Amino acid sequence: MPTNLTGTASIIKTLPKQDVYILDQTNNGLNDFPSVHQSFSKDIYAALQKGKLLLSKYKKMILIFPGDKEPLGMVDGFTKFCNDAAFENEIITGFEENTIHKGEVFIIPTDRHLVNVIEQAKRQDLIIGKDFGIISYNDTPLKKVVENGITTISTDFKVMGKTLAAMVLNSGKEQIENPSDLIIRNSL
Repeated sequence: MPTNLTGTASIIKTLPKQDVYILDQTNNGLNDFPSVHQSFSKDIYAALQKGKLLLSKYKKMILIFPGDKEPLGMVDGFTKFCNDAAFENEIITGFEENTIHKGEVFIIPTDRHLVNVIEQAKRQDLIIGKDFGIISYNDTPLKKVVENGITTISTDFKVMGKTLAAMVLNSGKEQIENPSDLIIRNSL
């Protein structure tokens, strides 16, 4: 699981090629290795396209992208969607106690920032899904119930695990994009 850390490809290439499988995130430097991975640029773009009608009630999309280990493809897909849809947008690196303005929708890859946005909304007496929107990353059971449901962009981690297990058991050497979807809940 190399994420977007610098130098991982050169280190991974020192391992016995037949014993390496890349999971979740890959990059061009690892094209020689089998993988079950997400296509973050395509996935975020497709998810935002799927939610376009719901997104149309908002004026501005904000991607909270710290840039630590989050996949860089998220920025590419987000920017492409906003440009294609002529959607006002902004990319910020964090959210501590920023002011939320009505008509904004936040795309939030990290749960720490999700909590910060929800807490700030409460301080401002804003209603999620009405005054502003939230799309989080990576579906979890908790996101089904927090604030009456948080919309997520998520890969199917169970399918990812099963696909990798089958690949390992059958000595598969493919590069497989794992499916992803927009799971719509009340926060949008």
